[in-house]
Amino acid sequence: MNDPAMSSASALPEGAEDISNGGFNLFAGPFYRLPDDGEVRRFAFIVLEKHMNSAGGVHGGLLMTFADIAMSRTSRLATQARSCATIALNCDFAGAGKQGELIEIRVRVTRKTRNLVFLSGDVFSGERPLMTATGLWRILQ
Repeated sequence: MNDPAMSSASALPEGAEDISNGGFNLFAGPFYRLPDDGEVRRFAFIVLEKHMNSAGGVHGGLLMTFADIAMSRTSRLATQARSCATIALNCDFAGAGKQGELIEIRVRVTRKTRNLVFLSGDVFSGERPLMTATGLWRILQ
């Protein structure tokens, strides 16, 4: 079996759930939800060749996509809403991921109102920071 996604999947922590179930997420992923750490929601992916940029690091747009997916899912989990829409997503890059690495985001809800969810996320490879993200999601009724 030469499928890098399958051979890399063994590096995923126990309890990882594939959340790449449609549309762009299927193309960009696979992405996984990991067991929560208290109030922190955790998500991960294994860096595949398709995730790389020409400079040899994980493409920044892929990291932003990953953050958007993880933070959107967290907003729905935190509110029990059927759907939430991204209003704003701000990202700051701190490092580059490498092919074969497990990349994880740890997402926190920082504030909730009746219609909005404010979130922050930290993206790591191991303990090496790659990106921080903050964002705002509208709860759709």
